[in-house]
Order: sequence, then C-alpha cells, then structure tokens
Amino acid sequence: MKNSILKLILMLLMSISFVNAQVLDSQNKVAVALDDGTQVVMYGRAKSLDNGFTGEYYYLPTNLRLSKRDDGTPEFLFLKYTTEQRADAGGVQGALMHFLMEWGLSDTQMKEAETKLVAKVKDLAKTPGTPFKMVTNPKLMGPASLRSDTPESFRIISAVLGDKGFTPSIVTSGRAPLLPGSKIAVASRLEKNGAQLLAATFEKNRSITDVSLDLRFRYDILTPAVNGRIVVNWSKVDEMYQEYKRDYTHKDKDDDTMPYKNSLQDDIITDTERDSLFSKMTESKAVTIEIDNLKPDDPNVQKITATFMDYFMSSISEKQMAAPQPAAAPPADGRYNPPSDLYEYHITKTKYEKRIATKNETYNLKVRIPVTEDITITENLASWYDGVKDNPKCVSSVNLNDPFFQHRDINFILDLEAEEMFGKEVNFVTVNVRKKRNSGNAFSDRVTIDREYLKKKGVKATMTYARGEDNNPDSYEYQAMWSLKGGNNFPADAPWVKGQWDGVNLAPPVKPRTVEFEASPEELKLNGIVRATLQLRYMKFGKETETNIPLSTATGNPLAKDIIFLDRDTKGYAYRLVFDHKDKGKLALDWKPETSDYVYAVIPEEFRDVTSEIFSKAIEAGQTILKPDSVGGTILDKFKDVLGIIKK
Repeated sequence: MKNSILKLILMLLMSISFVNAQVLDSQNKVAVALDDGTQVVMYGRAKSLDNGFTGEYYYLPTNLRLSKRDDGTPEFLFLKYTTEQRADAGGVQGALMHFLMEWGLSDTQMKEAETKLVAKVKDLAKTPGTPFKMVTNPKLMGPASLRSDTPESFRIISAVLGDKGFTPSIVTSGRAPLLPGSKIAVASRLEKNGAQLLAATFEKNRSITDVSLDLRFRYDILTPAVNGRIVVNWSKVDEMYQEYKRDYTHKDKDDDTMPYKNSLQDDIITDTERDSLFSKMTESKAVTIEIDNLKPDDPNVQKITATFMDYFMSSISEKQMAAPQPAAAPPADGRYNPPSDLYEYHITKTKYEKRIATKNETYNLKVRIPVTEDITITENLASWYDGVKDNPKCVSSVNLNDPFFQHRDINFILDLEAEEMFGKEVNFVTVNVRKKRNSGNAFSDRVTIDREYLKKKGVKATMTYARGEDNNPDSYEYQAMWSLKGGNNFPADAPWVKGQWDGVNLAPPVKPRTVEFEASPEELKLNGIVRATLQLRYMKFGKETETNIPLSTATGNPLAKDIIFLDRDTKGYAYRLVFDHKDKGKLALDWKPETSDYVYAVIPEEFRDVTSEIFSKAIEAGQTILKPDSVGGTILDKFKDVLGIIKK
C-alpha cells in the first residue's frame, strides 16, 4: 500500500488545532545563553507555503524555578514537626514539604533574550547562502505553543519521596503546566526517618539533593523537505523483529527475560535498543531510505531519519517514560544528569499485527513534514534550596503540642481531570465530612466545588476541625457526591471513606480517553465503501453509552479521533465497524472488546464478493443500525470479564 506524504501529514496532525498554535521551523533555530546562565532555545514560526525564514521567534520551556509570592517570598515549605510524647504514647514526628514551581522567562530575561537573538541572527546571516539573510527584524514573540496530549508530563525522581515507608503521602497537581507562570505543586508528608534522610541531603556538604523534577512537553515543528522516499517492507520487518527478539536481550515486564515464548503485548524496548533495532532493519533493507543529493551525515538526512524512526515506533508501540534508575555519582557542578534511556516503547499487539498486515508502505518526502517533538526539563532541588534555607518562612520546625495545633485543617484537592470535566460531564462535586468525638457533639461539614468556586478559590477546599477533648484526632470520614449533567448524582449511594489530614485527592468517577480511528481511503474506495464508522459502547457513570467516530472517503482524511469518558474502574470498551456501501447500504461487523486507544479499519477480504456469506451477514447486521436498540442495552455484558465491567 502506498501513501503520499500528504496523507502522513494529515494523519500526524489531525488532532492539532491551528487556531491558537504556531508550527515551528526546525531549520530556523537560534540558541543563546543569558548572563545568568539560562539556556534559551528559540524557533522561528514556519511558513506554510515556502521554506523562507520568518522573524517571529518562540522559545521552548526553560528556567524552571520556585514560584514567589507578591512580597518575593519563595513558595517553598520544609517544616519538621515533633511532639513531647514518644510514638508509643501517641506522639508523632516527621516533616511536611510543599512547594510550587513554574517555568518561563521573566520580563527582564525576555528583553535580554531578544537582544541576543537579534545579535545571533545578524551573525548567522553572514554565512553565504543562508536563509537567515531574509530575517530583517527578528523578534521574540513569547513561548512556543505546547501540546496537551503529553503522557506522564510531570515526574518526581526521589528515593525518599518514592518510598511509601519514608513518605506515607505525596500529592501533586499532576501535569506539567503548558503556559509560563502557571504553577505545578508538590506536597508530601514524611515520617521521621524519611524527614531526617531528606534533610541530610539539603545540608551544605551535599552536591545534589534527593529530589529532582522532570517535566516533559511536546510541540509541533516542520522538518526539511527533500527529494526521496522511505519504503517499509513489513513482512521483512516482522522477520527481522523475530530474529532480533531471539538475539538481543531486552526487558520483559513478566519475568525480565527475553520474550521468546511470550506475547508481543509485554515486550518493552528502550531508547538504546530502539536505535539498534532500527539500524538492523535499515541494514537488512526491511526499511529503505532513499534521499537524492544528500550525504548520510547531512543534518537534514539525520533529522528525517530520526523523525521517521519516531513515527515507525509509534505505529507499533506506546511510548512511555522509563522508570527512574538509581542516580549515578553527581558531576562537580551538582546539576542532575538524566539517564540516557528516558523513554521505553511498549509493543502493542494490535498495532503491530495491523501494520504487518499492510505488507508494504511507501512514503514520499517531497514536502515538509510536520511532526511532534519532545523536550524534557530536569532540575534538582539543590538549584533552589540554598536560596530558601535561611528563610524561616520556608524552612523551620514546630512542636505540635502548641495549643494552636488543637485546630486542624482538612484539605480536599480537586484532580485536574475533574476540573476539565466541569461544565462538560460534571456540574459540581459535594464533599460531606463527619468526625466522631469521644464526647460531645460529632463534627460535620460540607463543601461544594463548582466552576465558580474554582474561579475564586482554586482546586483546594479546606475545612477546619477543632479537636477539643477528642483523643483520636487522626481519623475522619468523607463522602464525595458528583452531580452529573442532567441532574443525576453519581454514585447514587456514595460510600463513606476514611481520610488523611495531609490531603485528599478528589478524582472523578470517570476518566477521559482519546480514541483514534484510522482507515485507508484507497482501500475503502476499492471495496465500494464511502464511509467507515467506529461504533463504541462503554460504561459511563455506571450506564452503557454509545459514541460514533466517522471517516468519509470524500475528505481523504485517514485518521479521526474523539474523547470518551469511561468509568474509572473499567479497562476499555467494545467496538464494531460499520461501513456505508455505495450500492448495498450499511454493513456492520461483529462487536469486539478493546483496551487500547487505537483501532484500524480492517476490511474483510470477502467484502469484494457481494454474494459471500460474510457480506450477507454484514448487510443483515446493518439493518439494526437503522433501528438501533436502547443505548442502555447489553452489548457490554458479553465482554464484562475482559473489560472488568461492574454495573452499578
């Protein structure tokens, strides 16, 4: 099957909104170092119709730092606490660490970066024939537009904070912020040994602390255009991959051995192994890269090869951040150096088998390719701790026998996924709290978080509890009730759950999943099909729900996607393919279970014979599309064990 590069562009960028986003030019890149050591990488905005350079530059995420209050106080807290009593007498010891981070250039840094940008472009323009000659008025417009679909965009790397024995509780805001100045929060409660161990890494004699932050972003960029093509022989790829599995030891999540007898679903390949595998495939001609008039070491060739390598791996696997590895000896400057293998690729059986079935693919490279690039910022807390260690507002200790602590706060933090659902799937969430005292009246309170509350007070709701004579202050119960669009509550009978004083994360009962549906317009037309529809059935708020994702051959678009909201405790959904035949009407295939977020429209070979039994059954099944059954049907009952469905 042959695909033009235009179709590859559409497939890669179908989900991108260009209304507020800019696409960057990979060749129009300028990097400068500010006087304070901040490294700034800037890309010019790409022109859509030619290769000319523009003077509008946007910078990639940089300058990760502690946020500051209006009075200049860093938003960092390391509070060690203790009591007069020993632990066996009801006393507690430990520490709280809470800080807010943000990235981006300050106004002063923006001016300095633009000044250095102008000087650097002027210097680059001196090279004969360079496109920088056409940049007459370079300006730094602001930060680059970042993608919101970045998986695992925020990660804490810490031996202490990652150990539940040392750190019983850790709460984060979950995602790397896409805009400069937006904040990411980390809050943790450490037991006494974890508090002492972490505090020891903060002292002067350390070269690095035990806490590093890893932020990952994605942005869109245009690669160079060249004369050439890439040919993939998927049958040979399969042969090479099977041989590679036998000859090359790589991780297997079942038993850490070569997956010789295991399924493809549990194969994991690291960045290093990916490069080795791709090299073997090009050497064996399973993947052939033919580019005219350019040497193999030309930067454009290397860029195109790397871009295709990423696309190749994404077509058969899911890319994830690798698990943190033990830190090596830190360098002299104390800065954290991330391991070489930041990512790993989990081979997906359905993706792999569907690609192998295509046999041959050809990609022409005569136009510029828009692709998605990753950038990671990794910094160690040592970079900022020295600036706050002598500030009593930031680093201090307290004895909890102080009468002040006879009042305690109960904090509820709304999950960012829930925040995004407000106004779409959810009206508000109400939290009821009750606390039985040893004597006197029980404590009870409630709070409702809606869009207005979020606008005024943010994602955290706080209730204050007066201990009084209660000798069991470490136990309370809460109940979360979600109001859905249409006026229903979920769950109808919400359970009471024991809460923790350091904070409760309010996660919604459903989770968003982006389902991608791909088909070959040429193959659809060849079979007389004018439209393909992916029909989904899934559990949402305890009820069976239906969504349809259509693809029309008239548009020529090979990829469509939609966001669905599934019950958090289910593994996936059921789907079937519905085809609109230009002569025979609707054709429907059987329902199947699916746990991945990708479905490819495989057309049965028997469809070419309209008298075949499969074609006749598809016509019969298509008749029910015209008179659909109730969405609250029983399609999912067939797959409840596979998908882990529990009807409520």
